[in-house]
Amino acid sequence: MPVKRGQQKQSIPPTLSPHQAIALLKRQAERADEIASLHFSDPKIEVWRNSTTNILNEAFGQPHGEMHPNTRDFAYADGGVSLHVNMSDGELQAEHQGKTKVRQGLLLGFVEQLQDLAPPGAAAAPDQYIFHSEIERVSGSLYRDGHYKQAALEAYIRVIGEVKAVSGLAEDGDPLMNKAFGIDKQTPVIQFNTLTTDAERDEQRGIMYLFKGVVSLRNSKAHSNRLFNDASRAHEYLALASLLMRLLEIAQITRKP
Repeated sequence: MPVKRGQQKQSIPPTLSPHQAIALLKRQAERADEIASLHFSDPKIEVWRNSTTNILNEAFGQPHGEMHPNTRDFAYADGGVSLHVNMSDGELQAEHQGKTKVRQGLLLGFVEQLQDLAPPGAAAAPDQYIFHSEIERVSGSLYRDGHYKQAALEAYIRVIGEVKAVSGLAEDGDPLMNKAFGIDKQTPVIQFNTLTTDAERDEQRGIMYLFKGVVSLRNSKAHSNRLFNDASRAHEYLALASLLMRLLEIAQITRKP
């Protein structure tokens, strides 16, 4: 009987929007001065450390089920004091204060990182747009790490793959979208309304062109970085991919024999 290899742990995506995480991490950083002033044995220190670690997990996720590097840096911060057995209370207090100051600096750095990545337009929306789960899976980490071009490419590849899976068609690119959504001289495989009025037929065509636009954007990725080097624009590209994935979930599917 073959021996099963150890399975890689599943990645856990972030559950906080950048703007939500920024507010929480700022609060924890502001509390650091109070925490540093406490005696090293005060239980409030561990409560602050644990609650901050939980926020970091929710802000940055857990790649492959492990701590994100930011979370790990915070959890294992070095207080700058040489550790040894039988440390005096003074040494332990200095180590606690040094470690807390390092953690405060890390938190402020994480806030700056999130501010750089957070789309400015989302600041006015407390409940920031959440990507479709599949777009989050293939592109979320790439986007948050600043790999905007690759994030958009993976998102569009995923959308096109879903059209193929839902429709059962083997074509790619424009031929796939024409067969899947087209209404000229055919009944579409993927249909968004009854197609009984001119308005409904226009809607079907409009959605088809959105999907065809994703094909064109996917193809352009190999040739240009100019349109994919901005955090706000990349967020909107991923939002478009998320919209298309959600449209596929509510469509009527009529596979052709």
